[in-house]
Formats: sequence, structure tokens, C-alpha cells
Amino acid sequence: MPSQCKRLHSAVGGVVIATIKEVANLARVSVATVSRTLNQPDSVKEETRHAVMEAVRALNYSPNFLGRNLRQLHTKRILVVLSSISNQFYSRVLRGIEDKAREQDYNVLIFTTRDTQKNLLEAVSLLQTKVVDGAIFMTTHQAERQISELNRDYPIVCACEPVADPEIPCVVIDNVRASYEATRYLLENGKRRIALLGIDSRLLDNTFQGKLVGSAVLRETGYRKALKEYGIAVDESLLFQEGLTFKAGIRSVKRLLMLKQLPDAIFALADACAIGAIHALAEQGLRVPEDISVVGFDNTAISEMYLPSVTTIGQPQYEIGTTAMRLLFDRISGKPAHSVSVPHELILRGSVKRSNLPL
Repeated sequence: MPSQCKRLHSAVGGVVIATIKEVANLARVSVATVSRTLNQPDSVKEETRHAVMEAVRALNYSPNFLGRNLRQLHTKRILVVLSSISNQFYSRVLRGIEDKAREQDYNVLIFTTRDTQKNLLEAVSLLQTKVVDGAIFMTTHQAERQISELNRDYPIVCACEPVADPEIPCVVIDNVRASYEATRYLLENGKRRIALLGIDSRLLDNTFQGKLVGSAVLRETGYRKALKEYGIAVDESLLFQEGLTFKAGIRSVKRLLMLKQLPDAIFALADACAIGAIHALAEQGLRVPEDISVVGFDNTAISEMYLPSVTTIGQPQYEIGTTAMRLLFDRISGKPAHSVSVPHELILRGSVKRSNLPL
């Protein structure tokens, strides 16, 4: 932003307030473009949205929506923030959110972060500028502290991803228990060298008061707990922290094949990663489940359609969506809202070789 940009303000009761014209000048766009960005963010180019939102943050601009319609107390819009709409898991959660929102004549604005802190902070700005009445965060990547601060003044609910701040209502499964059950199932079927395909928790950087949470971290905790219960030491060479995508599964298997002794099972912390692993194993002539068993997580649609179909942990995605929206309505109306734990399910399919060994 140009430092020489002349800032014009209007004073109300001694308080300096930025104007929409000032935002437009700083962002080097028209007033109409600023208005469109704030009201219909998906209708403008990404680079334009970035410029406008940076100007909004720099000037601490807050549009006066009540000036448009003094009788309108709410925008009747809520914001849903997620990493990507390409993830099948999110699509079912979104359907639940939208269906519940329509019951109260609310519209849903979707904002994707692409797992960058900059984009997530843009979403935070949309809430601060009162474009929406509240927000549901399905990702808090690298901005949990900011979201926690925002929660003091605005209605916020988190879904799918747990957060450390107990003041933020969350809708999640028991990730530790779910991962423990998946790992134990492999152990019960005679698997002893179980590779874990996950993420490097040091890269999350979503600490809050010294705590580090996140579904992947909790799932790794469940994996370690099950191994410990069976008296099996964690083999660090079997922990692959390439990520949770299809390509991450492929990368993990490439590294896995370099081991002197192959694992007899793979537990991937997301279905996409599990399917990427199965694909990479097949390319190397290894069969699932005959040579290596595989378990995924999330029960996305493709996990059932893939060959072999993937044993996985199912989450009630639609219920997560409707519950999150219900909690957000409570917060918007000033009612107390508390975190909700929803049930998970171990879904047995064809990617695990059963054992006749005694349990």
C-alpha cells in the first residue's frame, strides 16, 4: 500500500472513523468494488479481494450496515471458513450447515483459505467488518490465537477441527478414541508394524496458551496409545509426515518402500491419503490387503467406491454441519453455547486382511 496515500476520516463524537472511500483509495479500486468485496466476496478476483481486505485491516474499517436499513438488526448471512471445497468430507458438512441456515432464512458465504494464514486472516476481517452475523471455522491453521481473540466479540463456532480455547464452541468427534480404535483393529488382526501417515505437528503453529491441538495431533495420540497398550514401542521410522492429501499418500509410500523391512499395515489420517498410498503400492506390485493392509479416516464417498474399498473411521458429517449451525444461531441470539462431541464409527471394508489369530 502506498505510504503517501492521503487518509481521509470523518469524526463522530471525537472518534476517528475510516470511510469506504478511504478504503477504496488505499486499495486503489473503486468504491463499488469495495462494496462488492464486502457483500459478495466470491464475485471479485482473488488479488482484488486481498487488496481490499488489507486496506480494511489497515484502516480498521467497519461498515455501518444499520445505516442502510435501521430496522435490519442482522445481515442474515453467516461465513463458513474451510481450507478447500475440493475435500469431499467438507461437502457433506456444508450441506448440513446450509440446510439448517435456510430454516432461519440465512445465507451462507463460503471462504476457502488454501491452508494459508494470510487467507484465514482475511476471513477474520470479514467478520470484523460486520459483513456477516457470525462464522463457522472448519480450519484454524496458524491463526488460533487471533480466532480466540475474535471470539470475545463475535459469534464463532468451530467444526471438525478441535481448538484449545474452551470458550469457543466446537463440534468434533473424539479423535483420540477414534484413532485408537482404528489402530487397535489392525493390532487385533495381527499387524505389528503399522505405519502412520500424518502431518508434522511442529508445522501447525496453532498454539493457544502453550497447548497444541488439531485433529491430526489427536489422532497420532490415539495411535501411540493403542501401540503402548499392546506393548509395542513406537518405531519413528514408520511415522511419515508428508500431509493428508492423495499426493501425500504417494510420497509417503515412496519413502516407505526404502525401508529395510516393510510395514504390514498403513494407517492414514485421511481417506485421500490412504487412497494415494493404495495407488502407489499397486504401482509397485504390492497388493492391498494381501501384502499390506490400509485404514483411512473420514469415510468420504471415494473410500467406499475405490478398489479395494477402504476401512475407515466414519464421522457424521451432515450432523456436524447442522449442529454447528444450531450452536451459531444460539450465539447470534445471545444464548450460551457449549462444545458438542458427536459419535464416530469404525467402518470395516476390504482394505484390511483379517487374521485368525486369537485376540
